Amino acid sequence: MILYVVRHGEAVWNTQNKICGRTDSPLTGKGRAQAAALAPKMPKVDRVLCSPLSRARETAEILTKGTGLEIQIEPRLIEQNFGSFEGMDRGTPAFIAAKKEPACHFPGGESSFQTAARVYSLLDELKAENSGETVLLVCHGAVMRIIETYFRDMPLDEFYHFSPANCTPVRYEL
Repeated sequence: MILYVVRHGEAVWNTQNKICGRTDSPLTGKGRAQAAALAPKMPKVDRVLCSPLSRARETAEILTKGTGLEIQIEPRLIEQNFGSFEGMDRGTPAFIAAKKEPACHFPGGESSFQTAARVYSLLDELKAENSGETVLLVCHGAVMRIIETYFRDMPLDEFYHFSPANCTPVRYEL
């Protein structure tokens, strides 16, 4: 199985340097344009799975416009819950410190280990299908970091600095 993973287009809170997480920050005009620019460059896919958050759903809709593909909402692709840090500046020292503790929950949120458990379960299911399909996952930055660790080991410092650009596909083989 070939897997393409795409982070949603630029969202409003991305432009404001705010921690988005589960907060449903919509796409900007630039985010829509990023998805529209990527769409003709994407290889043909057989199936599309998408986070339930609107910024990912809208990106998936733009990427699949005119293809006839149905977008399947996949709850396990929702962004990590950053709890009380959502809406704060990404440079908040307490947030930066909390990111370095993957086994600890963000206050009122989830740990990176919890995020990995749900994302890995999805990847394990896709791998077990052994369908030979090409599948597109449209999701979020923290989820993409987790997906990257499914395919290769990363030192902790590299993990927390891994930041895929909006609407830049990453290809994997399951």
